[in-house]
Amino acid sequence: MTTLLFPTDFSFTTSVALDWVRLFAHKTGATVTLLHVFQPMIPDSTLPTMGDPGLGVMASQEIEDISRQRLGALADELRAEGLSVEVEWRIGFVNDGILEAAKERSADLIVMGRSDLSTFFDRLAGSAVTEVADEARCPVLIVPSTPEGHAVRPAQVHTIAYAMQPETTQAQVSFQTDSLVEAFDAQLLILTEDKLDTAHADLIVMELHPASGFLDSLFHPNHLAKLIENSEVPLLVYHEKK
Repeated sequence: MTTLLFPTDFSFTTSVALDWVRLFAHKTGATVTLLHVFQPMIPDSTLPTMGDPGLGVMASQEIEDISRQRLGALADELRAEGLSVEVEWRIGFVNDGILEAAKERSADLIVMGRSDLSTFFDRLAGSAVTEVADEARCPVLIVPSTPEGHAVRPAQVHTIAYAMQPETTQAQVSFQTDSLVEAFDAQLLILTEDKLDTAHADLIVMELHPASGFLDSLFHPNHLAKLIENSEVPLLVYHEKK
């Protein structure tokens, strides 16, 4: 692992995931790319304009400036901790920006935070996580947080649970877990889907097959797809090689 991509919107959800970024970067020596995708406010031209229309533009510019400053401050903070850090600021749709940055930088891992999806705005953020997990070609680490903005579990990896599926081979298990077990000196448990909910693991590793994608799961409900949305244990999602 040489390149770790961390998309952040500076919310508590991404703040919780940041501890896992630190953990993986320290353990693997990977360079962390901090990414913020700025999605500007688009005025509704069908509504009557009240006051100075330039105020909205000024507010958007101010938010843009603040986001750049916060991204730079976060980079300085991580560099002070001894991490190798790069910064990327983009404008556009969040999902597309994350996927494009991951492809262009040949990211080895994307780390994203996930809330409990309890509110409308949480569901918007949650949809970005699930889409990236479904579409990214590199592994994606999804870190859950509580509604209050706290970590569900500490950022540590002592026990890894691998989600065994009918399609899974021993070669896949080894490829996706050997380096993790070595880096963290962790215990590996290989479990079937029905045993994952009761596993006392710090991290769950799974492979997402095309038939397990989120669009397909709307019509063919899949346990692993639900696990990505609801798990209290951080999930490391791999994708079937094409």
